[in-house]
This record gives sequence, structure tokens and C-alpha cells, in this order.
Amino acid sequence: MLYRILPYLLLYALNVPLALLTGYIAYSHGQRFLRWLLIGLALPFVSVFLAIAVAIRHKQRLAAARGGAPAPVPAPGEFE
Repeated sequence: MLYRILPYLLLYALNVPLALLTGYIAYSHGQRFLRWLLIGLALPFVSVFLAIAVAIRHKQRLAAARGGAPAPVPAPGEFE
């Protein structure tokens, strides 16, 4: 019986870290963590690429809002 559910347990064990990674990527670019965590659980392999696309779009919007000016440099000890 264990051999029947083992592949599903392995997929679940891979799905959770991917969902957490998706949530982290989205959260680090101003999105809601829980929403992206749920998206990551529903779409485990696709969601990482979606979160990366959102992050790229976010950086492009920030660059466009600056009007070509360089990004501000954080002070020592300060993180973006």
C-alpha cells in the first residue's frame, strides 16, 4: 500500500518548497505572500515562473517611474 502513495508524498514534498519559494519571490517584490503561496500550491511548477515574471514587471515599472534616473543606493546596513 505504501508504494501506491509514495509518489504522491514525494510530489507533495517537492510542492511545498516550490510554493514557499513562489511566495518569497512575490513577497520580496511587494505582493501578498499568502496569495502567492496558495497559487504555488495550486500550480506548483508554473507558479515559480509566474512569480519571476511579476518580479521582472515590478522592476520595469519602478525603472519607468524613475524616468531613466538610476536607482537610489541604499545606505550601509539598509536593504531594499
